[in-house]
Amino acid sequence: MKIGFAQINPTVGDLRGNCDLIAGAYERLAAAGAELVLTPELAITGYPPQDLVLKSRFVPENLALLAKLHACVGDAALLVGFVDRNDGRGKPFRNAAALLERGKPIRKTYKSLLPTYDVFDEERYFQPAERVEPFLVHGKKIGVTICEDIWTEHYLPRPL
Repeated sequence: MKIGFAQINPTVGDLRGNCDLIAGAYERLAAAGAELVLTPELAITGYPPQDLVLKSRFVPENLALLAKLHACVGDAALLVGFVDRNDGRGKPFRNAAALLERGKPIRKTYKSLLPTYDVFDEERYFQPAERVEPFLVHGKKIGVTICEDIWTEHYLPRPL
């Protein structure tokens, strides 16, 4: 599988501008033969969105732009970072990644290990994943990790 990395620099809070960056990178990478295009963590909102997630229009607009990106996806799949609502118990939001494929429903995964050190305070806003499931993309099984989920040595000792 050819994987393209959207090496973009999203701006925190510039949802429409970030969506344009994602769409442009997707088009370039798909045209170059990528079968799967990956974006950075929280690419739609920029990272870290902090208290912007508490603004009444912020999360709904980010979800609307996710739907817009989904409508534009061609043969290449797109894995994009965004803020999702948490409809269950716990914190109101989730640090998420969505797998967008043409003609298929949006599939989502959530960040498990939320940093709360230095300038990071993700546990204030986000509910961690309870479990993580792989995705099947173009006949290949892929696992998705978001930032700290992959580079902390405590991930495996703290299985979900």
